[in-house]
Amino acid sequence: MSRILHAWINEQHIGTLHEANGVWAFEYSAKWLAHPDRYPLCPGLPLREGLQRDGGTTRPVQWYFDNLLPEEGQRTLLAGSASLDAHDAFALLAYYGAESAGSVTLLPDTASEADRAIHPLPDDELSRRIRQMPHIPLTHEAKKRMSLAGAQHKLAVILTPDDGLYEPVGGTASTHILKPDHPDLSYAHSVINEWFVMTLAARVKLNVPTVSRRYVPQPVYLIQRFDRQQDGEQGWIRLHSIDACQLLGLDRAYKYSAGSVELLARLANLCAAPAIARGQLFSWLTFNVLTGNTDAHLKNLSFLVDHDGIRLAPFYDLLSTAVYETRAFDRDGWPAGCSMAWPIGQVDRLQAIARTHLIEAGQAMGIKPATAGAMIDRLRANVMKEALGLYDETEQAHREIGSQRPELRPTLGGELRCLRAITKVIIADMCRQVGAAA
Repeated sequence: MSRILHAWINEQHIGTLHEANGVWAFEYSAKWLAHPDRYPLCPGLPLREGLQRDGGTTRPVQWYFDNLLPEEGQRTLLAGSASLDAHDAFALLAYYGAESAGSVTLLPDTASEADRAIHPLPDDELSRRIRQMPHIPLTHEAKKRMSLAGAQHKLAVILTPDDGLYEPVGGTASTHILKPDHPDLSYAHSVINEWFVMTLAARVKLNVPTVSRRYVPQPVYLIQRFDRQQDGEQGWIRLHSIDACQLLGLDRAYKYSAGSVELLARLANLCAAPAIARGQLFSWLTFNVLTGNTDAHLKNLSFLVDHDGIRLAPFYDLLSTAVYETRAFDRDGWPAGCSMAWPIGQVDRLQAIARTHLIEAGQAMGIKPATAGAMIDRLRANVMKEALGLYDETEQAHREIGSQRPELRPTLGGELRCLRAITKVIIADMCRQVGAAA
């Protein structure tokens, strides 16, 4: 059996995706190859005429497109919602490919996307969908079928300047990603956690998108899409982005095991401005250590691709996973039981990582020890200062919200307990530890 999907970027037909007997292939369209602003989908699929077919062990076509789909339990949920086999990635792309990460939309024929429209998403409707989790995916009743990479429940939406929330319909591009609290209580208050750490990242000058939160009454987190750009005629257009697995031509299964400090250096060298990317990635690595983000893997790094080359995208999915091992969540795994996604200076346990290990990591990435040390010290001081200030601001905001909406007080209290542990346990411990010699 042979199956075909047509790949589009905005209004441009860029090629056809083929699958026959488990073998995937892709062919760029002649129009895209002749387009003045053309670029490859990823380095593993270079711009050239003819069919690019996967081999037996190296499968750049399948790996690139499979990485557009959700991971783990989310893939199983979406497959069940569509009555499809979770292992049939091509069928999932055919069903959900109209809205995905980055610029590519996948459609069953050569006709471009349907007319654009938006549909209101009232708080009570969103609240109802959240209550159906985790048994029914958040996207089940969305006005547009969508595939968003990652392991969490999320929904592609449009947030208007007046804070109105809408769902995209037809060819309309979404502008934001919405996430509710993680349904697993082992990761309680994930909305406030991610909002706090992302806001903190912005305050210490990491490149991150704008984030916000609201209560419907359940907490929801909103992050502006960095792979979208406002356009006067079309409203919003899609920008091409790929994650680190797609950039390196890796299957999603290697998002943890393939990661290393040396690989960060390789990623930086693939960018058009490697020195800038190198510094940004080292700051990202250091920030993750200071905030206890132990789940920072290769699919948590993305890159924007255009005719001029590759550049590092704003950072996302920054949150303190280590906080869930503290006594604030009735656990005793902090700090001994917390390890980073890959070793830093030959150690991976947070309890063992010191300033010298981060400097060694910087050297492995091509950053001089003096420069790395100055970056660490500056970031360490700023993270502690800004975290304390942001906590105080959030505490005051919660008092005001609680006085206006008393029914939210139990949720608000739990959120502040989470933030106190992030600020006064995780960040305080790691800033003190990284300030000392090994």
